[in-house]
Amino acid sequence: MEIKPVRNDRLSDKVVNQIVNMMREGSLKPGDKLPNETLFAEQFGVSRGILREALTQLQAQGYIRRKPKDGTYIQDNIQGKLMNESVNEVLKKATYSDLLDFRETLESKMVERVIERASDEEIEELFEGLEVAGNDEAQHTIDHYFHYKLAQASRNIFFMNFIDTYYDLINEIAVKGHRDQVRRNQIAEEHAAIAKAVANRDKEAAKQAVCYHMRMVDMRVENME
Repeated sequence: MEIKPVRNDRLSDKVVNQIVNMMREGSLKPGDKLPNETLFAEQFGVSRGILREALTQLQAQGYIRRKPKDGTYIQDNIQGKLMNESVNEVLKKATYSDLLDFRETLESKMVERVIERASDEEIEELFEGLEVAGNDEAQHTIDHYFHYKLAQASRNIFFMNFIDTYYDLINEIAVKGHRDQVRRNQIAEEHAAIAKAVANRDKEAAKQAVCYHMRMVDMRVENME
């Protein structure tokens, strides 16, 4: 396990970043016990106080757990957390078109799973949020609700996690894409077309409706840039 001495400002943050990177690289694995504080601080070239600040941050973020009179351990479930953060960083760097391309692919598969797995009652819930929004804030809520209900009906936790966790990124596109009432009316119609195709258990029509919806959003964003 290679540790580089830290010699800079915000030393506790530097220690945190290096420990997280060691988890990503695999030199620190789930369940590993960390060295005692004195030795660990010496390896990083920082004081025990700085190390404790870093460990407190890591514990608060869910990376480590501390056992009284035993020691400090890497959490057993960090792989999912690290993967989530890596995806989040990629998404933050993505262009609007990149993200919309990804959404189109993801939601096309999502509606297939909804048709295969969802009950009639679950599909009926999609029609509850199809009203036309009167302003951007209402549109944000309606968009989130509709697409999350689709993800939920797919019974796939990754679809649900994407829609829920990254909806702020999606909303940056939505804010640019539904600034006027005409577009908000169109969005309601596009959502309705998706819901109707799903209710008819028509996979091809549902995928076409999703693709059309995403392309209309993309076209709107391009015209505003």
